[in-house]
Amino acid sequence: MYKNADNLEEGSVLSEYDICIVGTGAAGISIAKKLLGANKKVLLLASGISSDRGYDPSGGRQTVYQGTLGSFMQKVDPDFMTRSRLRMFGGTTNHIEFFTTPLIQEDFEPREGYRQAAWPFGIEELNKYYPEANTSGNFGPFNYDDIDFWAEVLDGKPYQAEKDDKLQNAIFHAQFDEEIHDFQVHYGEQLKASKNVTVLFNANVLEINSSNDSSHVTSLACATIKDGNKGLNFSVALGKKGTYTLATGGIEPIRLLKISNDLGNNEKDMLGRGFMLHPVIVEGATVHFNNTENEKQVNFYNRQEVSLRKNTHDDHYKGIPRKDANRDDCSFTAWGVLTPTIPAMNEDKIGNFRVWITYKTDGSSALLGFNWEQVPNEDSRLTLDPEVRDPIFDQPVSHLDWHLLKEDKHTIRKCLEYCNDYFMQRGASKFEVETNLSGGPEDWLFAPTSGALKPGDHHMGGLRMSTDPEYGIVDSNCKIHTVDNLYIAGSSVFPTVGYANPTISIVALSLRLGEHLD
Repeated sequence: MYKNADNLEEGSVLSEYDICIVGTGAAGISIAKKLLGANKKVLLLASGISSDRGYDPSGGRQTVYQGTLGSFMQKVDPDFMTRSRLRMFGGTTNHIEFFTTPLIQEDFEPREGYRQAAWPFGIEELNKYYPEANTSGNFGPFNYDDIDFWAEVLDGKPYQAEKDDKLQNAIFHAQFDEEIHDFQVHYGEQLKASKNVTVLFNANVLEINSSNDSSHVTSLACATIKDGNKGLNFSVALGKKGTYTLATGGIEPIRLLKISNDLGNNEKDMLGRGFMLHPVIVEGATVHFNNTENEKQVNFYNRQEVSLRKNTHDDHYKGIPRKDANRDDCSFTAWGVLTPTIPAMNEDKIGNFRVWITYKTDGSSALLGFNWEQVPNEDSRLTLDPEVRDPIFDQPVSHLDWHLLKEDKHTIRKCLEYCNDYFMQRGASKFEVETNLSGGPEDWLFAPTSGALKPGDHHMGGLRMSTDPEYGIVDSNCKIHTVDNLYIAGSSVFPTVGYANPTISIVALSLRLGEHLD
C-alpha cells in the first residue's frame, strides 16, 4: 500500500513492522517484490513522492546529493555527485535504461598479479537469481552466452574465432522502455496493492541510532521535506527482532553510516574505502577497413531493437520481426561486444573489459569504445565533508576521492593492443588510437577533449562483502559484520566489479537478500 509521511504527526514512532527497507531503487524495490505476500510486515521508505517519474526529483531533494570531489574526479567529471544519481521514487532506475549482462565466474575470483579481492561465493550463487532478475528488464531467456541464438535474432554474423585470439564475443541488452526500466512504474501497482508492504513517501533517513555497543540498530531518525525545507520529524523503531536494510545506492549508505558515528566500521577503517567505478573511454580507437564490412557483421555489433516470442508449447524463445511484435512479446535492444578471453586476462594480468563497436554508415570504418574493471583501491574512498552541508537537513555531504592505479592503465593499454591485433588479422587497413594513454595512472585526457576518460555511473565497492570482518564491512548475506540487524543492498557491497553494468547483479543479490529476510 502507499502512504505519505506528510500525514504523520510530529514525533511519530513507527514500530508495527518486521522489516524496514530504506530506498526505492532497483535494490529496495527488488527486495520488497521478493517479500510481497510474505508473513512479514514490510516498510519501504521512499525519499521521493508517488508521482515521481523521469529525471526530475521534486521539492529540492536532489540538493541532498550534492557533494565534494577530490582533485582527480574534479578533472574527470565535476558534476558527478548530482549528475550520476537521483533522489526520487525509483532512484536511478529513472535514467539507467537497464544496460545489462551478467558477471562471469572469473569476476568473482582473485586474479594473480592483478587483484587479490574476491567474492565470498561463486557465480553459482547469483545464477540462482539471475533468471528472475533478467525478467525485470523483460529480456526473455537468460542465455547471454548463446552467441548463435543472438546472432540469429540480430540477423548478424559475429567475427569468427581464430587461433590465439585474445578477444571473444559477448552479448549486451538494454531496456529503453520507461514502463519497464523505471522500477517504480514496473512494480508500482503490485506495491500499491500489497497488504504486507507499505511504501511510505517523503520519508528521509537522517541518522541510524544504535545500542551503546553499536551492535544493534534501535531506530532510524527520519524527517519529511516541505517546500524545500526540513518538515516534520518521525522515527522507525522496530522490535528486537526487526531488521533494517539500506538500499540507497552506492554512496548514500556510506554517508548515513558515517553520520551515525561510523556505524559498521572495522579496525582497518574500511568504511567507504575501495570505492570503484567503471572507467570509460567512448572514443578509444578507430578501425578502417579495406572494404566495407559485411552487413550481417555490422548487424551483430550495432545496437538493434529486437522482439522475442515464447513458443506456446515449450519455454523456448524465437525472434520475430519488430513490426509484428505485440505487447506480450519481450522487446528490448541487443548487440554484440568484444571481451578478453580468460587465458588472456590471466596471462597478461589485466582486468575484464568490453569493447563496443560503432560502424560508420557505409561500413568503411568503426569507432571503438571501452569500459573496464577497476582494481579495488583502498585510497579510492568516500568520506564526509564537514565544511559543506546540505541545504535541507544541514548535514555533512559526501566527499569522493576517486583514484586509479597503474593496473587500471595496464588493462586499457592491453585492450588497445588486443584490438589492433584482432582487427588487423581480420583485414583492417588501419588502426588509429584516438585517446592518449601515456604517463602514470592518473594521466588521461579529460573532457571536453575527444578520447577523454569518463566515469561510468556505477557506484560500487565502498562497503565490501567479505567472509572475515577484518577485510570488509558486510558478510556473505549482506549483513554488516558488527551489527546484528542491519543489511546493505546494492553494488556498494561488490568486492570486485568485472566490466558489466551492475543492475542485473544488484537485482539478483537483492532477490537473494529478500529470500534471506523472509
